[in-house]
Amino acid sequence: MIVYTVQKLSAYKLMREQGYLTGDIKYSMFPEAYKWMMEQMEKRLPNYISEIPPIWVWERQVNRNEKAIFKKGTKGIILKLDIPEENILWSPFEVWHNILNEGPITFDEMEWEEFDKRGYLLHEIKETWERLFDMDWLASRPKEWAGNFDDEWMQGVTPKITMDQIVKVERFIAK
Repeated sequence: MIVYTVQKLSAYKLMREQGYLTGDIKYSMFPEAYKWMMEQMEKRLPNYISEIPPIWVWERQVNRNEKAIFKKGTKGIILKLDIPEENILWSPFEVWHNILNEGPITFDEMEWEEFDKRGYLLHEIKETWERLFDMDWLASRPKEWAGNFDDEWMQGVTPKITMDQIVKVERFIAK
């Protein structure tokens, strides 16, 4: 399956030296959410070992001129990759933000209000997070609550990318 990842040029140089690239939790802005995603990968991907931090990939082609990829002036690369689909765990980018913000993934406003009444207990909130991977359920939510389900913004996580998976390398400097 063709996917894309955006990395700093220094990460690509490391990848060329060692022949592969994995994620690194020390660079994560949200380490607890990152660890949670690794647990989900262990549940859902065959042969995944939870000690290997994932790399984020995109189903859509990334535009190097998009804002907020990196700080202005940062040297980066966009890798076009061919990775077996069974090695990627997909989730919608927008819904992932509920987890980053430690909020529940709710079907509608009424369910949200139930959490509000109970005081947003974290263990109850976390019970809703696996909904992140149920695309049919997410798409069935009322549009007035969840908006249109946008599968263009699907993100994936994969344990490792290797040099032989690279189809194309595009260098850029963040604007």
